[in-house]
This record gives sequence, structure tokens and C-alpha cells, in this order.
Amino acid sequence: MKEMELFLLDMDGTIYLGNDLFPETPGFLSAIREKGGKYVFLTNNSSKNKEAYAKKLQKLGIDATEEDVFSSGDATAIWLRENLSGNKLYVVGTEVLCDLFRKAGFELTAENPDALVLGFDTELTYEKLRIAHDLIMDGTKWICTHPDLVCPVEGGRSIPDTGSMIALLETSTGRHPDLIVGKPNPIIIESALRLYGGKKETTCMVGDRLYTDIAVGQNAGITSVLVYTGETSREEYEAQTKYHADYVYPSVGEIAAELREA
Repeated sequence: MKEMELFLLDMDGTIYLGNDLFPETPGFLSAIREKGGKYVFLTNNSSKNKEAYAKKLQKLGIDATEEDVFSSGDATAIWLRENLSGNKLYVVGTEVLCDLFRKAGFELTAENPDALVLGFDTELTYEKLRIAHDLIMDGTKWICTHPDLVCPVEGGRSIPDTGSMIALLETSTGRHPDLIVGKPNPIIIESALRLYGGKKETTCMVGDRLYTDIAVGQNAGITSVLVYTGETSREEYEAQTKYHADYVYPSVGEIAAELREA
């Protein structure tokens, strides 16, 4: 780990859980700074924007600005700006996600959009699902921010995430999304590297989820680091063979100790 310079950090399940900061987190972030490294909070959760995440991190006692946060919503907006012919979107997402796309220069409409964007919509209504279903059936390009099935919350519980909404619409339409931008798709890593100036050989992804955090490390060709403070337990990791993390730790506290020894 001593050669790492850019640390891409998953948030929920990695540095905090719900509204509870892990006690090891402050020392871990300090250890990165002490060795001259940089960290970016990289999350698949597209229900909030940079400002909301920065405020949450600050409330938890972490010195963070909007520039320190990069989400699947941000990566999706970048990809669409670079690849979509047209600027009309229908967004199934929270109002803050919709605002992110407006600020990126897109017009939001249900009338003949150039693409449907499905994000983590904690304000979901049946009408939004109906419109999305119709657009998919009509052949509209279908882009999703991320594939997470559930989002962890306090008390060891979880709530349905974008992946569950994808499964619903796949079932009702018989169509798969044209693209899922967030982890494990390397698109989100490549966008972050361009934005923050990192190099693959000195960048690592630290997270708690195998099929997103560890998989994106493998897919993007960067170092992957698994911690057991979120979704994945030691038993679950050792019982599977599909995903292989380059490093495995009980928590970010052990990473901090190794960085300070380096």
C-alpha cells in the first residue's frame, strides 16, 4: 500500500454506516495526508449531490469539500455530455440528482427525451416508473447510474437501491439497460482519474462491497482494497472465488497502521 497516492474511498459501509462515523476513519484519513497522498470520496449512491455529501461528512467531523466527492451521478453526467447526441433527459431520481443534470446543461423532459436516466430515487412514485417503462418499451436509450441492489442503513438493515429498480423495469419491459455507469464499470474510475489527476498504478479503490468496489478495481486495472465493516464479511469473502481483492483488512484502521509503518 505504501506506493498508493490516490485513495478512492467508498463511503457507506467503509468510512461510516448510515449516520455513524467509524472510529478508525479520522486516523485513516490523517495517515493518507501524512504520506502525501490524496483521497476522494467515491460513491455509487446517486440520491444526493456533492454538496449534500460534503455537508454530511463535515457533520460527522470530516474535513471535506464538494471537490472531494465524486458520485455515479457525476460520472453519468460526464459520460452523457461526451457521448449523447442531444441534451434531453428523463430522469428517475431525486430532485438533487435532477438538479445535477440541469446544472450539467441538460433539459429534463418526459417528451421524446434522448435518454432515460435511472438513479437511486428515494422519492420514487408509480408515475415515474410508468413513464420509464413506456420510454424503455419505445426504445429510448436507457442509462443507469449504478447497479447496487440495496443501500445499507443503520441497525444492520438495508433499503432497495437502483439495482432493484433496474430489476423491476427489466422484468416489466424485457430490456436490459444500455449502460450502467457506476461501479463496477471502469467508466467511473476513468472519469475520476481524469478529474483528479491520478495514475492507475498508484490509485486504489477502498470499499466493502465485492460486486461493486472490488470488481471495479479489477475491471479498471487499479488496486482493490476490501474492508469488513460493511456488506461483506470475512466468511462471505472466503467462501467465494469470483472477486479477488489485492488487500483485505478488518477496517480502515489497519490500513492506517500499515501506511504509517511504510
